[in-house]
Formats: sequence, structure tokens, C-alpha cells
Amino acid sequence: MYPGQDDQTRRMGRPGQDYGYDDRQYQGGGYADGGYADGGAAVDGPGRGGPKLDMTRFVGSVVATAVVAALAGGLGAWIVDALFARFGHTWANGGNTPTMYAIYGAVAALVAGLLWFLLHVGTPNPSGFFGWIIGLTIVAAVALPLLITPSLLDGLAAAVVNLFIGLPIYALTGTFARTWRT
Repeated sequence: MYPGQDDQTRRMGRPGQDYGYDDRQYQGGGYADGGYADGGAAVDGPGRGGPKLDMTRFVGSVVATAVVAALAGGLGAWIVDALFARFGHTWANGGNTPTMYAIYGAVAALVAGLLWFLLHVGTPNPSGFFGWIIGLTIVAAVALPLLITPSLLDGLAAAVVNLFIGLPIYALTGTFARTWRT
């Protein structure tokens, strides 16, 4: 009889029957310390093992996304500004220059990277939550200039620039997910 075996469990098997396990694991063998081969704890909990963040690739992905978003914002604003100047109209963009839009794009991408990290650490479905949050933020960034800008044309131009900033952030966040290794 094995430790912890009572009469009822002994009756389930025939004497001498091989159940495919090694008795040594229950008598101080390899699995004596907690039931794991390495004598340690389970490796699937947070902070103990499981997927780990490759911090170099994560930071690189966030910075690269910030550069792309900055270029998209600056270039989008520059194109819109040039189009307005071409037709003799001044773009009422609230005093924002293409450089400011580039800075907004970079900051938005950095915030998105931080949000992705926090969601990945603290939620069961980080990609789903992240997609919804970024998607709704893009919708708000596009709709807001249309609602608060007195001129519809100026609001439409600002909405397009905001969309130019938001779409690369949304599209490139898949690179964040590839920074986790198992």
C-alpha cells in the first residue's frame, strides 16, 4: 500500500498490476518537492516562467512605432497645410504646425505602448482590449475636430491628419505582441 492509499483505492486495482508510474517519485525521488521535476514551483504563473517580455524588442517596437506615427502626423499635416496654401486658404488648425503633429503622433505611440504593456500584464485578453481602446480613440480623434472646428473644411483636414496618426499606431501594435517569448 502507498502513502495516502486507503482500502477503497486498494480495491480498485489488482495486486501486482503495473499502473505506469515509478514508485520512487513518491518515496523521495525526483518529484518529492512539490511534484515538479526540478523540485521547484509551477512555471506557468506570472513572474515564475511562462511567456516573458523581450524588453529590447518591446522598446524597439514602441520607438519604431513612435517614429512612424511622428512621420505620419508631420507629413500629413504638411500635406494638408500645403494643399490649403495652394488654394489660397489658411488652415485653421488651432496654431498647430506639422512639427507639433509629429510630436503628437510620437507621444500617442508611446502612450499606446505603455497601454499595451499594462493591458498585457493585467488582463486576460490584452489584444482584444487594446484593439477596442485604440479603435475608439481613433474614432474620437477623427470625430472631435469635425464637431468643434467652426469650418467644416478645417475640421475635415484635422480629422484626416488625426487618422494618419492613428492608423499606423493601430496597425503596428502587432509588433508589440511579437516581443513576448515563451
